[in-house]
Amino acid sequence: MTKKSNSASRRRGAIIPFVAVMLVVVLGLAALSVDGGNLYVERRNTQAAADASADAAAIELLASYASDGGVDSDGIARDAALFLAAEHGYPASSVTVNIPPKSGSFVGKNGYVEVLIKTNPPRFFSKIFSNKEQVVNSRSVAGGTMIASKASVLVLDPKSKNSLKLKGKSSSLEVGGDVIVNSKHKKAVYFNKKAQVKAEHVLVTGGLGKNSKRNIDGEVSTGVAPTPDPFASLPVPPKGTTLKADDFKTVVGTSKTYNLVAGTYKELKFDKDDTVSMAQGIYYVDGGGFEFKGDSTLNASGVTIYNTGKRGFKVSTKGSVSISPPTFGPYQGISLFQASAKKTKVEFSKQFHLDISGIIYAPNSEVKFKNSTIDIDSGDEDADWDSEEDEPMEEDSGYGDDSSIGAAIVSAKLSVEKKTRLTIQGTDISARRPYIGVVE
Repeated sequence: MTKKSNSASRRRGAIIPFVAVMLVVVLGLAALSVDGGNLYVERRNTQAAADASADAAAIELLASYASDGGVDSDGIARDAALFLAAEHGYPASSVTVNIPPKSGSFVGKNGYVEVLIKTNPPRFFSKIFSNKEQVVNSRSVAGGTMIASKASVLVLDPKSKNSLKLKGKSSSLEVGGDVIVNSKHKKAVYFNKKAQVKAEHVLVTGGLGKNSKRNIDGEVSTGVAPTPDPFASLPVPPKGTTLKADDFKTVVGTSKTYNLVAGTYKELKFDKDDTVSMAQGIYYVDGGGFEFKGDSTLNASGVTIYNTGKRGFKVSTKGSVSISPPTFGPYQGISLFQASAKKTKVEFSKQFHLDISGIIYAPNSEVKFKNSTIDIDSGDEDADWDSEEDEPMEEDSGYGDDSSIGAAIVSAKLSVEKKTRLTIQGTDISARRPYIGVVE
C-alpha cells in the first residue's frame, strides 16, 4: 500500500510543471489573439483615418489650385486633414500633416499632401511578457492637383452659353481623349435629350445645361480652370506667291482636274465633279473663302490651309475630302487654320467621305457639323450610348461608316447638329485635368 501511495504522489508532482508550462503557452496564445487582433484593428482604423484626412486636404488643395498652385497658403487644407482625423478619433497630437509631402515619391510636389498618424494602443495579456510601448504608424499621400491630359476637343469661348452644343435627334460626339469647354457660363454645354457624348473626361469651366450630364459617358468635372489656347502664339503664315487655281487646271470633256501648288489664292472654290490635288506646303486663302460642293473631291497631303475669307471653310461635297498636315515646321500638325480675326464658320455638311488628320484650329470661330457622319471607326457600328429611357439610334438614320476624322479641334465654339455622328480619335491637344485621390 505504501509503494502505491508514493507512485501516485510522484505522478501528481509531474503534472504541476506540465500545467505551468501549458499555462504559459495558453497565456501566450491569448496575448497573440487579443493584443494582435487589437493591433490589426488599430492599424486598419488609423489607415482609414489617414486616407480620409489626406483626401479632405486634397479636395481643398484642388479647390484653390487656380490661385495657389497646390500650395496650402492659408492652412485650410491642413485644417481639413486634422478635422477629419479628429472625426475618426485621432487628436492633432497624433497627426502630422505635410504639405507638400516630406517622404515618398511625391516629396516636395505642390498639390499633394502627406498625413501621418501615430498611436500607442494599450497592451492586455502581453503585459506579462513585455512592458514596451506598442506603436502603430499609418501614412497616406493624396493629390488634389491638375495632371497632364490629352484632349480631342478644346472649346475656347470664355463666356458664351451653349459654346459646346449637340442639337437635334440622335446627334453624337465620341472622342479618343478629353473634351474641354472654357466657357464660365452656367449653361456652357447644351445637349439635346437624345444626344450622346462619349469621352475620357468632360471638363467644363462653367456648368452644364439641364439634363446634359446624363447624356455623357465619361467622367464629368465642372468649375475647372480654363485651358489656355495652346496655339495662341502661332504666327500668321506669310503670303506666298499669288496664284490662280485656273492656272493649274486641266479639262477632259466636262471634268476639271486641278494640281495646285502652295501659295496665296484669292479663293479656293470647287463644284460639280472637280478633282483637286494639293502639293505639300502652306495655302493662304486671301478673302474669298474655301469651299467644296457638288461632287468635288480633294486630296491634300502635308498641307496647312490658312483662310482669311469672310465665308470661312465650307465643305458640303458628296465626294471625298482627304487632308493631312505638315510633319515639320511652325505649322506642324495643323490642317485647317481659320484666321483669328475672323468669326466665320468652319462648316461640314451632307454625307461625304472626310478624312482629316491633324488639328482644325479656329480660335474665334464656330466649327459646325450637320447632316453628316464623321466616323474614324469605320467598322464600328456600336454607337448606341443612350440612357435607359432613350431609344437607340435607328439603323436607317442615314449614318454611313466610310468617313473619318483623326484630327483634334480647337475652336471658339463647336456644334454637332441633327443626324450627325462625329467621332474624333485625335488627342493632339496637351492639357491638364483635375485629379483627386490617394496615391500612396
